[in-house]
Amino acid sequence: MKVSLNHLKELVETDISAVELSKLFNLHSSEVEETYQLVDATNLVVGYVTEKVKHPDADKLSVCQVDIGGEISQIVCGAPNVDKGQHVVVSKVGAVLAGGFKIKKSSIRGVESNGMICSLAELGIDKKFIYSDGIYVINEKCKPGDDPLSILSLEDEVMALDITPNRADLLSVMGVALDTSTILDVPLKFKVPEVKSIEKENPVTVKIETKNCYSYYARVIEDIVIKDSPNWMQSRLIAAGIRPINNIVDITNYVMIETGQPLHAFDYDLLGSDIIAVRMAYEGEEFTTLDEHKRKLTKEDIVITNGDKSVALGGVMGGFDTEIKEGSNRILLESAVFNPTNIRKTSKRLDLRSEASIRFERKIDPKRTILALNMAVSLFHKYANGKILKDYKFEDNIDYSEPVINTSTKQINDNLGTNLSTEEISDILRRLHFEHQINEEVLSVILPSRRQDMETYQDIVEEVGRIYGYDKLPLILPTTVSKGQLSESQIFIRNIKNKMTGLGLNEVLTYSLINEKRIDEFTKSKANFTKVASPMSIDRHVLTSSPLNGIIDVIKYNNARKNKDMFVFEVGKRYNEDEKIVLSGALTGLFSETNWQGTKEVVDFYTVKGILDSLFESLYLGHVEYEPMIDYKNLHPGQSAYIKDYSGVIGFIGKLHPEYAKSHSLKNVYVFELEVDKMLSSRRVLKKVKEINKFPEVSRDIAIVLDDSTTTKEVLDVIKKAGKRMLIKADVFDLYKGSPLDDNQKSLAISLTFSDTKRTLETKEVDQRVNEILGILKAKLKAELR
Repeated sequence: MKVSLNHLKELVETDISAVELSKLFNLHSSEVEETYQLVDATNLVVGYVTEKVKHPDADKLSVCQVDIGGEISQIVCGAPNVDKGQHVVVSKVGAVLAGGFKIKKSSIRGVESNGMICSLAELGIDKKFIYSDGIYVINEKCKPGDDPLSILSLEDEVMALDITPNRADLLSVMGVALDTSTILDVPLKFKVPEVKSIEKENPVTVKIETKNCYSYYARVIEDIVIKDSPNWMQSRLIAAGIRPINNIVDITNYVMIETGQPLHAFDYDLLGSDIIAVRMAYEGEEFTTLDEHKRKLTKEDIVITNGDKSVALGGVMGGFDTEIKEGSNRILLESAVFNPTNIRKTSKRLDLRSEASIRFERKIDPKRTILALNMAVSLFHKYANGKILKDYKFEDNIDYSEPVINTSTKQINDNLGTNLSTEEISDILRRLHFEHQINEEVLSVILPSRRQDMETYQDIVEEVGRIYGYDKLPLILPTTVSKGQLSESQIFIRNIKNKMTGLGLNEVLTYSLINEKRIDEFTKSKANFTKVASPMSIDRHVLTSSPLNGIIDVIKYNNARKNKDMFVFEVGKRYNEDEKIVLSGALTGLFSETNWQGTKEVVDFYTVKGILDSLFESLYLGHVEYEPMIDYKNLHPGQSAYIKDYSGVIGFIGKLHPEYAKSHSLKNVYVFELEVDKMLSSRRVLKKVKEINKFPEVSRDIAIVLDDSTTTKEVLDVIKKAGKRMLIKADVFDLYKGSPLDDNQKSLAISLTFSDTKRTLETKEVDQRVNEILGILKAKLKAELR
């Protein structure tokens, strides 16, 4: 909401600057995004063009003699519409225009120029608010040397408010004036519009045929003259971010800005009926809006009809067939209140978000319906020469009784932590313009209709608190009987994050919403999914089945920007039949390098496996195992594995399938995903500290030849079982394939470590145990000592 300070000062008794007021609003009302001058230019005067001749050395330039008040200034101008006898805006030598552009004495094609004749765009007015090109010609009464900003009503400050959804009352200058009056404790200057109607009866009949229209008021104005609106009105519309069009449209927009009540004007001669009937649209009904787009409506849309066909989309946009045009003579003015839910659904579905729909969506003050109507017809009489027909026709189903909320001094102080007296609270309510009664310490507050967001005593507490000043509230710790602490699951997740970052991975946060086409990218089979009822876009309309979808996007985004080395993880959610917290991650590129040694470690399957093994050891999950698998279509069938323990699968690890990686412009990306709850329940927490072994370890290395299809896990399982308690560790340190081995054979080199906690082992018994291991390997796996 952009507020003209000139407009605001007409409604509240103050001379405060926009900067000072914004500081107070930030403390006591709504956040102010920025304040600025409507025209940020200096050293401007009204000039009168006394002579214009063609530039001797340029076809498109003119040399003008301009009276700027007591002196004649020669100015070279390139605007095609400059002419003798015009009053224009002149920036004198030394002036600074929008964007810091400085005006200097210069020579243009050999002709001296002292200043510049300006367009509104050169003064800083956005081009979207300007209809004509070239310089601005002043038509108002003025003389050379006058201040053009004052004549054009452009000498103004603007305050831009960032309004939260609950403060719909601030979507009007009246609402901002009420808050300004409250904050500064100064009187308001609201005026009751004077309506001068003729004796001719209003022929319109209003019918409401849907419960979603709460009230509808209509008034007819005849003999209107369509022309430009006055400068002061145009400048206030520009300040509010609305483009001036003509006096009829501008008046309806101006009244909406001031009161917060949207209005709509129909060309009465094009209505084709004296009936206004409000109903719900028929399913599939077609309607052409003011922007000349044909819309297909649903039964949730509110339409204004002439008793037969639709003439407006209620609360959103008027119809093309009844648009006010240059030759319009009679208008019917609408002021109504609609169901906010229907307006929101219609504007969102049709992508027709207007200033009117925004106000209806957030609820308007029903008591301003007639005020806005009267204000507008009064302005039509004054600035469009309109004749106002007697009375307005209406149907109104609104209960105008205002609810009463009871609270107490103690209740307010207990919530705020303050020690305010009843008199102090009453004074704050007075400043808020809240009518109230006091019975000892009980306060009965009448909620004003303009504050549709207020429902309970907590809202009264909030209002008292913000006007008293949040900065004045005491800093007191809350009193509670409970002892705050992290749950076991929260501690576990925190430990996971700390370990992963310690291992060199970066944590990322990705979108939980994806395109439906990507829902099965990292699932074994077709996944159940949840759609968002009102998605922002087609790419964000389904809850993800794996955070890996978002992580892949992160890798793609960084690779496209030459960041090829990526090691990321996320503790996110997977949404299938239910929500599950998972640890997901992806690694690609160069994991580490030592320049002076010339060594590089490129991410591969075993890099990722090693990182996960370190994580598992720190979380008491060192017992988990890896099992080859081919169940995921987008993972490499030869470099993918389940991660599991005795209870079942915990997660998976693997390289992206070459075809999937190519389709996403990726190369050598390794991913993993683990269910956090299963990890937590699978822990084998050390319950008893083991004594450090005092006796020496004995190592033996063996190399065995076996079938290539036999997995390393199978070999180690057999060795560990055969080694019994004497064998404390078995590690594979080499794999060989090639001559003189057969094509279907491989050689594994394995380091065996033996020890006993009670004595020193003898060489003989270690050798005997090694032979037993070799014998069992030969019997079970047909493995031969190399």
